[in-house]
Amino acid sequence: MDKKRARVCIISFSNLKNESRVRRQINALRDRYEITTLGLKKSEVPGIAEFVISDKRTRFKKMRSQLTFLLSRIFKDWYPEYIESKYPFETVYEVLSEKKFDIIIAHSLDTLMVAYSIVIRDGGQILLDAHEYYPRQIEDHWFHRMFINPYKDFLCRKYLFKTDAMTTVSYGIAEEYNRVYGIKPEVIMNAPEYQKIEFKKVDPDNICIIHHGLAHPSRNLEDMLYLMPLLEERFHLTLMLVVRDRRYFAKLKRLAEQICPERVDFREAVPFDSIIPTISEYDIQLIIYNPTSFNVKHSLPNKFFDSIMAGLAVIVCPSPEMKRIIEEFDCGFVANSFKVIDVANLINGLTDGDIMKKKRASLEAARRLNAETEMKKFVRTVDKVFK
Repeated sequence: MDKKRARVCIISFSNLKNESRVRRQINALRDRYEITTLGLKKSEVPGIAEFVISDKRTRFKKMRSQLTFLLSRIFKDWYPEYIESKYPFETVYEVLSEKKFDIIIAHSLDTLMVAYSIVIRDGGQILLDAHEYYPRQIEDHWFHRMFINPYKDFLCRKYLFKTDAMTTVSYGIAEEYNRVYGIKPEVIMNAPEYQKIEFKKVDPDNICIIHHGLAHPSRNLEDMLYLMPLLEERFHLTLMLVVRDRRYFAKLKRLAEQICPERVDFREAVPFDSIIPTISEYDIQLIIYNPTSFNVKHSLPNKFFDSIMAGLAVIVCPSPEMKRIIEEFDCGFVANSFKVIDVANLINGLTDGDIMKKKRASLEAARRLNAETEMKKFVRTVDKVFK
């Protein structure tokens, strides 16, 4: 098949403008294939066709769908009925009209259902990009354990083998899909586009730590605040947070004022394209997530790769995925445990020379850990689907 004429549809039930992983895939493929996207909002990447879908279900239909979902936990034969009631098959058919595609790239299990229905109707092949291990999506909440995770397992057992290729975000997640379902995904990490960042020396009397990302209770950001009174005065923390839960954010600010006044700054989040230049002003990125779920344990968050690109020394707890990369590239430090006291002992033992050595290693690692490298793997995966 002439790949320049092959038609690819990328589906994600999200605002594509804010989905860095999706946008990187679009940019990697658009000169090679004819690209169409389907999302809740457009990516605004030039040179492609884009369609927006909306949920046209009435309130009654939504309530009926929710009730069917709850009952399907007992009567598993009802899962297919729930799928029909939840996913916007008719809307998608209407939006895409008579368009046909050679391959559909589905982001998440939700869009896999839609992709499969299109392929049944029109033919084509499916690539699933799994952003996490869905059957254990959230494990510290009873409703997810009892209802949502068993449903995700049902979908995996029914539909994963119908895909022609699969990608995911980390090796631990890929190994679990292989162990449980016999599927071997290609790992495409969420590394950013390469940027040349100048090395910044460390002021030994004012070592600047940053943590950036979403302010959400599940991330236990309080641990970083409890850490600060245990650190020597030469260390200062900045939290640059995206605030969606204002009550939680207010709680963090109150806690900082109570236990570590004048040791923590709260900085407004910057636009996506400004993150790496902004955090390059700092010395250390601190990522100390407790492994509250399988996905958290095996996560490789965007901020991890942003920090390496920005030339920071990265400090993590012994999360296996981040630990593996830090040890391979010597670009940071790994605490002995997830306990705050062990993180404090690690940081207090660092000299400015230790930190600068890791900062230089990060800048070197960024030449390999970047979107250009990862998207070459992704393009090869897409190409194989057509062979």
